[in-house]
Amino acid sequence: MKTVDLHTHTLCSDGTYTPTELVEYAAEKGLSAIAITDHDTVEGIGEAKAAGKAAGVEVIPGIEVSTEYDETDIHIVGLFVNDKDSEFLNTLSRLRQKREKRNVLMAQRLKELGLDISYEDIVRAADGGVATRAHVARVLMEKGCTATIKEGFDRYIGKHKPAYIRREVPDWRTTLDILGKNGAVAVLAHPFLYKLGKERLENMVSELAKNGLRGIEAYYSTHSPSDTEYIKRLAEKNGLLLSGGSDFHGKNKPHIDLGSGMGSLTVPYEVLESFKERLYG
Repeated sequence: MKTVDLHTHTLCSDGTYTPTELVEYAAEKGLSAIAITDHDTVEGIGEAKAAGKAAGVEVIPGIEVSTEYDETDIHIVGLFVNDKDSEFLNTLSRLRQKREKRNVLMAQRLKELGLDISYEDIVRAADGGVATRAHVARVLMEKGCTATIKEGFDRYIGKHKPAYIRREVPDWRTTLDILGKNGAVAVLAHPFLYKLGKERLENMVSELAKNGLRGIEAYYSTHSPSDTEYIKRLAEKNGLLLSGGSDFHGKNKPHIDLGSGMGSLTVPYEVLESFKERLYG
């Protein structure tokens, strides 16, 4: 059976593989297609497409955008992004500036806690990519402040932890509008990670679906079979396409592997075909 992974990250955001390395790993894993969905950037897509042609792996241009619904942080994946759209690129530049502002404040907060962390350390860790909390956590680990990346989140920079800084993000309507104008297909990422409860989740999905959401991740690394079946029913109820992926980050999430997640994930190629049929008829 042909399989795909429609949620992956490279070192252009908070993954640890270059776009080329990620595509080559996808070929090694026997995947037919992957989507590059870095946080707030499309910088890795060109390289990934070139690598895909060489490796025989179909590369879907994508992005993952942070947004907010009813005071809850949620993520929207855009598939089939137009990565040459100048208006879209300008929007991404503004989102990146807000990330940088947050990183400055987070570094200040960590210093106030007595930790030898600077904003420059975070920038160096990102190595030209979008600096995220994963990079902050890596700096904490490399400087001996924590033993693992996970500990950095658990002790310092996770939500409600002492160095956590809330980032300014566009609201969900704006995000869906941005992706819609670009021509991308908007997909709700990892719906269970928001811990909304089924009633709030169903209300949110219904409202988003009426305002431009086109898909939802039914297949995800942490989903149980019953989770997947529930999301499938929710998708059918709201006229949404099924999507799915591992949310692969390389060494930053060592328990998550490309294509197979935590070991049992399988996203059939038919999932990608459904998006193509909706887009191209």
